[in-house]
Amino acid sequence: MKRTLIILTTIFLSTYLAMGAKDVTVSCGDWIEISATPFEDYHFWKWSDGDTSSIRHIQVNEDLHYKAYFAANCEEYANIPIIEYYDWLLMIDVRHLRDVKGYVFAENNVKWYRVKGEPDSMQIAFPQDDELVGSGYYLTIDRNLWATGNYYAVVDVAASPSGVLCHGLMRTVIVYFAGTQPAQRLAITPSYIGPGQQMKIIGLDPTVSTTIRVYDMIGRLLLNQVTKDQTTYYLNAANTPGCYNVVVNWGNQEQVLRYLVNNH
Repeated sequence: MKRTLIILTTIFLSTYLAMGAKDVTVSCGDWIEISATPFEDYHFWKWSDGDTSSIRHIQVNEDLHYKAYFAANCEEYANIPIIEYYDWLLMIDVRHLRDVKGYVFAENNVKWYRVKGEPDSMQIAFPQDDELVGSGYYLTIDRNLWATGNYYAVVDVAASPSGVLCHGLMRTVIVYFAGTQPAQRLAITPSYIGPGQQMKIIGLDPTVSTTIRVYDMIGRLLLNQVTKDQTTYYLNAANTPGCYNVVVNWGNQEQVLRYLVNNH
């Protein structure tokens, strides 16, 4: 039976260009899955044939050559972590950006925005209609943030030296406070933690089943667990530095918690 060759090439679009290829030989007519997994600080952009699905199922009927294109996590793709304190204060991790990532910026280079409608695109003139609500390393509005809107910060790292991944504007993750505060008060502690260390979710309702799901920075499901008859649930932090979402569902309610894994 005829054998068919698939060549996969990875291309990174940034200050640097890195390429790698893998030859995969399968039987003609076979269906296979190909996937494009970015390195840290990159995101998948598209395949060479224009398809934008990072995971694809294709039938092999001829020799094929696919290139996967990746772009640097700058502008709205930066997803810089935000540290939340008791729903009253939001703060960027200055030490991580400066000491680990190597970016140079001052306090007045950090601007905070409240989302109006959809978050403003950073691919065109920014900002458009999102509301500027503050500047500096942290944001507080002198009251609980629940029901006041959704927020993010933009950091201008244009003064950074050559060699860092991004120059210009970088957006943080968006933190969501537009809904009403949940009746069941949950918290994750500690929310700033080292790789693999133990933390706990407190405030669970022991009378109902609660589903806990943990997602990484690009939305991959890392944990899916159901618990009941306890007010506290223990779990271990991920091993990779970054910001993680913990989605807690009970009854008809949902709350999203977040924790940040540092480099130490």
